[in-house]
Amino acid sequence: MKRFTLFLGCQIPLRMASVEIAARKLFGRLHAELVDLEGYSCCPDPVVSRTMDRKMWLTLAARNLSLAEGVGLDVVPLCNGCYETLTEADAVLRREPETRREIGEILLRFGRKYGGGVRVRHFVEALHEDVGIDVIKEKVEKTLKVRAALHYGCHLFRPEEGEDTWRKPNMMKELVRATGADVVNYGVEHLCCGFPSMHADEAFSLKSMLLPKLEEMDRAKAECVVVVCPACTIQFETGQALLRRYGFRYEFPCIYLSELLALAFGVPSAELGLDFHRSPVQQLAQRLEGN
Repeated sequence: MKRFTLFLGCQIPLRMASVEIAARKLFGRLHAELVDLEGYSCCPDPVVSRTMDRKMWLTLAARNLSLAEGVGLDVVPLCNGCYETLTEADAVLRREPETRREIGEILLRFGRKYGGGVRVRHFVEALHEDVGIDVIKEKVEKTLKVRAALHYGCHLFRPEEGEDTWRKPNMMKELVRATGADVVNYGVEHLCCGFPSMHADEAFSLKSMLLPKLEEMDRAKAECVVVVCPACTIQFETGQALLRRYGFRYEFPCIYLSELLALAFGVPSAELGLDFHRSPVQQLAQRLEGN
């Protein structure tokens, strides 16, 4: 049995319970155990936190990594942002000995020690490589007949040293195709959804960043958008509602990869808590179950 340490982050347990529920069910059906990480904190945020206070950002990330080391299993975040922070902080601490010493001294005050003893694996990597895409395909019970646009999110493009930036996005694409979904190309898959700029300029974030993606998805006749990032989920779901203020109306269901796979594995939508969504994901799931 494959075993991983699960890193849930902040947004998923607080705002997106369906993402966690789906992940636990699909990993369970794959006979892969997700071990809860007791006592973890915010990752923290990979953009604002790092910009404001690099030492604080590294210290919190290193503490989370030290907790995962205590479990002794690779840590698997369900969130792009958590993946970016934990991966980047781990890389910094490995290549900067003086920084590692400084952060280590801080951690010792709280009884923690970072040793660089675990890998950070995005759940896309864990599913595609560690469990195996062929195993995923074998577990599909319900072919999902839907035209799906993929939004990878900026942090999924983060490469390891010498790695193709499209490695993990291509894994995500294969996982979606394994469900039977038709992945539609809409030309601007790599563009940011605009979530970071939402805090500074709502109109710019919605009209100049989110809207162009929605327009191209609409032209490509997509029926839903598949995501792997809580921040992107918030931007697509809340953003579509807010765009009505500016005269634009889109209602794309924004479904998380874990939810899509769970449906394909035959998990009833009623067990996934899809009513937490602000876009019509529940209606999409019910339609797919009826096909």
